[in-house]
Amino acid sequence: MLRHYFRITWRQLLKHKVATLIKLAGLSIGMACCMLIVVYIDNQLRYNTFHENYRRIYRVDFDKEGDADRRAMANAPIPVAPAIISEDLKSVEAVARLYNRGGVMEAGTKRFPETRVDFADSAIFKIFSFQFIEGDPRDAAQGIVITDAMAKKYFGREEALGKTLVYEHRLPLKVTGVIKQWPPNSDEQFDCLIPFDDVYRVERPAVEHFLRTNWFFDATDTYVLLKPGESPPSLRNLFNKYADPHAAKSYYVSLRPLQDIHLHSSDVIGNPSTNSIAYIYIFAAIAAMILLIANINFINLSNAQSLTRLGEIGVRKVSGADRKQLIAQFLGEGVLLCALAWLIAWGLAAAALPLADRLTGEVLQLSPPLIAINAGLLAVTALLAGLYPALFITRFRLTALLKGQLRPGGKLIQKGLIVTQFTIAVALVIGAVVIHRQITYLRNKPLGFDKDQLVVLPLFGRASSPVSNTVDSVLRARMNAFENDLRDHAAIRGVTLASVLPGQPIVLGLVVPQGHRDDENIFLSWASVDYDYARTMGLRIVAGRDFSKATGTDNRQAFILNESAVRQFGWTPQEAIGKTMIRGNETDGKRGFVIGVVRDFNFAKLDQPMQPLILDVNVPRFTTFAVRIDAAGVPATLQWLHQTWDRHFSDLVFDYSFLNEDIDALYKAQENLGRLVGFFAALAIFLSAIGVFSLASFIAIRRTREIGIRRVLGARVPDIVALLLADFQRLVLLALLLASPLAWYAMNRWLHDFAYRTTVSWWIFAAAAAGTFLVTVLTVGYQGVRASWAKPVDALRVE
Repeated sequence: MLRHYFRITWRQLLKHKVATLIKLAGLSIGMACCMLIVVYIDNQLRYNTFHENYRRIYRVDFDKEGDADRRAMANAPIPVAPAIISEDLKSVEAVARLYNRGGVMEAGTKRFPETRVDFADSAIFKIFSFQFIEGDPRDAAQGIVITDAMAKKYFGREEALGKTLVYEHRLPLKVTGVIKQWPPNSDEQFDCLIPFDDVYRVERPAVEHFLRTNWFFDATDTYVLLKPGESPPSLRNLFNKYADPHAAKSYYVSLRPLQDIHLHSSDVIGNPSTNSIAYIYIFAAIAAMILLIANINFINLSNAQSLTRLGEIGVRKVSGADRKQLIAQFLGEGVLLCALAWLIAWGLAAAALPLADRLTGEVLQLSPPLIAINAGLLAVTALLAGLYPALFITRFRLTALLKGQLRPGGKLIQKGLIVTQFTIAVALVIGAVVIHRQITYLRNKPLGFDKDQLVVLPLFGRASSPVSNTVDSVLRARMNAFENDLRDHAAIRGVTLASVLPGQPIVLGLVVPQGHRDDENIFLSWASVDYDYARTMGLRIVAGRDFSKATGTDNRQAFILNESAVRQFGWTPQEAIGKTMIRGNETDGKRGFVIGVVRDFNFAKLDQPMQPLILDVNVPRFTTFAVRIDAAGVPATLQWLHQTWDRHFSDLVFDYSFLNEDIDALYKAQENLGRLVGFFAALAIFLSAIGVFSLASFIAIRRTREIGIRRVLGARVPDIVALLLADFQRLVLLALLLASPLAWYAMNRWLHDFAYRTTVSWWIFAAAAAGTFLVTVLTVGYQGVRASWAKPVDALRVE
């Protein structure tokens, strides 16, 4: 019996080749997209879970609780870890810090600028899981541990164990271990691990003291491993016990599970991941909607195709076949077709993985557990897509089947399916347009400065510590000579120096404005900049004046505030001029006066509101050149910059970037989301077009006699097309009315996460409506023309 069913099924598939191909294409594409989304979601949910003890690992966050808001930061001050150890908490098994400090690594005569060099406590090897390729984990903490990629980079095919690397020209380090690099789905990444105490050996005594004792320089990723079965302890009183009670009253540290870092901490300042669990829900919903559209298409086309088999079913019933046997046959056909689509979908998904990697910015893999998930996907799809057509075609009475007379039952269900898939497709299109507009808005929004054609040249490397590297008189002289050479070049439009540029992590510092005290704990963002910073960056002075070398004192006692800082202090820009200001505490802080106010400019991401900012001139803190160049001849200018750099800084590595590209990279997660939603929206429209095509085919077959009569009575082709379009336009209109409020609500919720955002304009809905109507007209119009061209006598002969 099964072999008989299979043979009939195979004959039917071959007989209706076009319909079979359409059903296979729609279903396999939908299933392939669903598989890729499942792979992406699985990858996101498994972030950081490759560590054996990941459920017991917590990160120490640094929190500030003020009168207006609460801010959490992903990095903790260096003294926090020793304080936790001193508490001897019963639930804590180990504590370790990771302090990122980029620099130059020397292997023999070769020099390599590195950004992912971390100083780590030895307990790091107890907290996290490492796979050693060379060396013994028990000896690893005695020297530098490098990844296998770095070992190949430094030593080629030679064994790295026991070799010596020199960090920052002055710290020789013996390679005590080579480890396998952590997988891409790890938020914490590094290339080299150096014993934590060695960081004090490369710092000046003043910086060493600052790092050891300062409770407000949040510089380290600090992790805690809890004992099995223990709950995380409260660390809220740690600051009050070990830090200055006055300064610590608004600050505390808290523990965040390692599992939450990737998807539940996007609002934490400095968090390595900007992804949100909301994106997982969005993609899970998209996967379900794409699969639903594909199943709707399969159902509608199967129903339309089944009307060509009425005689066969009637004969089978006359021959004694009961409804269960007919259901089994048609369900078997659906299952067989779904199985073929599933196999094709596997191939499509595997072939599309590189494209998915580019769209998501991740490294995705089809892992073994996903095979079981996708097998379940096959079962669900086969049940959804195969059962309803089987029930639909076997419900007709025997006499109706033999005469070919069918009552128009099931219309409501079929139209409901079309409305559902168009609602999904329109909502996705609106969402894709809104996300694209928001990303474009973030990229093109005036930031208050000119970010284009600005080359960033970090003096000590991109990952240099903001407190470690300072400029002495000898280096300053070399910097001045380099700057003078740049100013003489025709392609250079401006040069300046700063401790930090927009888009880079910025330091919070204690400030005491006039009328306030240092125990009020006013910590604001501040940056040290050169005299011509405002002019080179294109900042606008709204009150007072810019820094000037002519005064001779601006480097010692002058401050410039942005408008947000002025408002926070309760001043107007004009009132601020001449007010006293202390950067630091009242005992030994830098004292001076406010000489100018600049218009607010966005130095942080645009999902954060404008923050107060203070600028001063502090030459030892200058770490980055910003060079504005001509748009013409960029490669030649960069080559000349490289040559000039090597002439003045032969001991430092030339490493450049463009500021606009650095800022654009801040919105990578949102950009990936926009690309993916846009891709799936286009796919949803394509699958919906197949659905309309299938239902139009269904209606054309059902109304064959009516169309024949109309043709005999003189109806023209446009009249027939308009007749078929009438029902569909109402369905599309209903879908638009359903999709528009849903999309408007969802997109406004998503935009709410941005401090600066675009609007959900009316024309987006109008464009989605126009596009949907166009797709409908083209697909239904084709079926209408095809039905009109058929010979009326063929349609009427059965009567």
